[in-house]
Amino acid sequence: FAVFVGIESPDTDTLVMTQKKQNTRRSLQQSIATIHGAGIFVNAGFIVGFDSEKGSVAAGMIDCIEDTAIPVCMVGLLYALPTTQLTRRLLTEGRLFSDDEQTQSGDQCTAGLNFETKRPRRDVLNDYRTVLRAIYEPTAYFGRVRRLGRMLRRRRAHRMIRGDLRSFVRLLFRIHRAGPGTTRQFWRMLLDCALHNPKALPYVVMTSALYLHLGPFARQVIDNIDQEIARLDRGHWHPPALQKEPAEPALQPA
Repeated sequence: FAVFVGIESPDTDTLVMTQKKQNTRRSLQQSIATIHGAGIFVNAGFIVGFDSEKGSVAAGMIDCIEDTAIPVCMVGLLYALPTTQLTRRLLTEGRLFSDDEQTQSGDQCTAGLNFETKRPRRDVLNDYRTVLRAIYEPTAYFGRVRRLGRMLRRRRAHRMIRGDLRSFVRLLFRIHRAGPGTTRQFWRMLLDCALHNPKALPYVVMTSALYLHLGPFARQVIDNIDQEIARLDRGHWHPPALQKEPAEPALQPA
């Protein structure tokens, strides 16, 4: 009942550069609506920090997420993974950092940007922070869940199993801990789904349960990014050493 879609960015130049031209040949909003209309909800991936970003990308990314009503968006900072085309290009350009404690984990949320960015690093981090804060604010998140609940068209009702009721009760006890305003938005969304599309209720409940992790985790990541921006502003952040492209072996005389 769910599918992951790597949207990456709403920017056409970025999609072409990352060889995701298939995302430029159709309306993202219409494509996502078609999947929702088939009874499948979408989890999506987005990345901040591409070389092709001409300026701030936060507003465009937030608008794309809101327009498509995708509740669960895995937004990360660009990370150059080993043996990829991106890593080889950055190494050739002399922009790839050597491994250090911050970047070797491969965690795109708190340790991305393991290279010299084209845009000022602070601007990229600020965009990332802005997107996370906007999309995981309770009103925004449950607003997308509410719209998703209206769009999902399930042909058959969900078959309840013994653990479903227990999980729902556990969710009710824990939802208020996910942040201020969460409980009110959750009940508003649940009532809307019950009135307009009751077959989708089990799926919006599942998506709501994900917020028990996503809401607090997003705030934790934002705190980490705030600290990194503060270090940049104070001049306390220094980039790791750059990797050097290995020299070609010398030809041996015959």
